[in-house]
Amino acid sequence: MNKIIPALILLTCLSFWACTPKPVGGDITNTYWNLSTVKQGNKETTLNSQTSISAIFSTNRVSGISVCNRYQAGFSAEATKLAISDVTATERMCDAINMENTYLGLLSKATAYSVLENQLIVFSEGGQLIFETMSEIDIKDIQYAEGVGRLVARFQVKEGGAIPHFYPIVRVDRPGNYPFAGQLIDPSLYEYFDEETSEIWNNPGGDVMSVGKYGDFYICRVPGRYVSSDIALFRLEKGVMKRSETIAWAWCDEGWCNQQDAWLQDINKDGRTDIVQHYSLTDDKGKIREERFTVLLQNEAGDFVKSSEEFSLNMNDYKMANI
Repeated sequence: MNKIIPALILLTCLSFWACTPKPVGGDITNTYWNLSTVKQGNKETTLNSQTSISAIFSTNRVSGISVCNRYQAGFSAEATKLAISDVTATERMCDAINMENTYLGLLSKATAYSVLENQLIVFSEGGQLIFETMSEIDIKDIQYAEGVGRLVARFQVKEGGAIPHFYPIVRVDRPGNYPFAGQLIDPSLYEYFDEETSEIWNNPGGDVMSVGKYGDFYICRVPGRYVSSDIALFRLEKGVMKRSETIAWAWCDEGWCNQQDAWLQDINKDGRTDIVQHYSLTDDKGKIREERFTVLLQNEAGDFVKSSEEFSLNMNDYKMANI
């Protein structure tokens, strides 16, 4: 009799659903997974290192790479139940397209799930999808690419031998050959700038443009006193674009105009980027009423501090632009 019982258990476990732990549900939002195993009936397929399938569950949305393509879908999870809806994917072909179709087919028919210590099991009408926890490095790469990485990608590196000269623009509607026109930054990306800056920009008042990347600094043309004319430096710190300095700006009132241009260079030869600023105030006749030079040195903390030192600067090397 004792020999018969194990045999009966073995026969029972040959069916797909028998001897499978029941779904337990769990917290699935904001989790990251790599597919390791696909089960269909009695067939079990273990993915190799060349076949990458991922699943990232955010709020009501799952997305990832399904071997050949990127995909996304809606999802809802309640207790142990899991429902996937509106699966869409790009249309790139590759040698492993059959595995991709199997994965997306099983995912779209999900019925339940279990979040375990280092594993996610998705139960489907046609089988199971077994995922392993994604590594911290991969998670950070994805968070960067989907977060501030989308913003950083808008800044083209613009470095050369000449000292970069930045100046404002007054006629934003007629930029002509203005070199800092920039590319419009979608307001949805403002959240990746520091809180004070993004709060200002989220109120009406002008567009924000990505101009380029110079050294460690990201250059933006931002709303100034009247128009999107100011040029500001930002530095990426822990996933946030923090404003370092507004270096160039202009505004006019009743014919009197204020203008400040800026140049980036290492003034004191300490290996850090400094700022030279040239300011002028002209009256309604075009006569200069005030003019000054300012040198801002970057300290070890990355902050810009007005220099008390005297530098022998040739004013002819810092001529202001005619705006």
